[in-house]
Amino acid sequence: MFHVKQILSIFLLLIAFSCKSQKTLLFREAELPKPEMNDQEIIQWNKAQPGFNRLSEPEKNFLYWVNYSRKNPKGFFESAVMPVVKTYPQLKGANLISLEKDLKSGASLALLQINPALMKMSEAHAKDITSSNANPSHNSTNGETFIDRFKKVGLKNCGGENISYGGGEADPLFMLVMLYLDINVSNLGHRKALMNSSFVNTGISIAKYANGNTFLVEDFACAQ
Repeated sequence: MFHVKQILSIFLLLIAFSCKSQKTLLFREAELPKPEMNDQEIIQWNKAQPGFNRLSEPEKNFLYWVNYSRKNPKGFFESAVMPVVKTYPQLKGANLISLEKDLKSGASLALLQINPALMKMSEAHAKDITSSNANPSHNSTNGETFIDRFKKVGLKNCGGENISYGGGEADPLFMLVMLYLDINVSNLGHRKALMNSSFVNTGISIAKYANGNTFLVEDFACAQ
């Protein structure tokens, strides 16, 4: 089964957050927390992945926090989610309550492996959207869907995709926290993808629009 996720948009420098079919949330401009990335098991795991050295620093940071959230969901909530919420208390609410429950009761999951086909897929989609100055979308500018792209690179079984859009130098950890919160996303699709135990492979790409805004694509796949 394929799981195609809804769009999530984050505007950091514009200090606004919005999602398709949801209202805009405004943020005061503030320095975001920078928790240490000091889990050596995750650091070594990530470095051993094929293509890791091709990742940009923001992409490496995003991969670290994704894998940290899977290995230690409770620790991620306490060390990453709550400092962001302290900075932006308007994030408190039902989604934060449900996220705390999900992460604190969640089991440790396998660390995601970088998959060359997923990397090719995420990079191509990020480049396509940003170079064409297109609206953030799961659909390519030529009309291809996520499933079309998934099959095109030779993958099968189940897969999923999360995308995120941010103004300027969008912070990778903040983008991940917002994906987990899934504010006003009724099916919590981004969170479910990140916490899906069947997903073991990933590809990550962060690209820039001509105006400097950021577009992030993370693709997932089950074991092939």
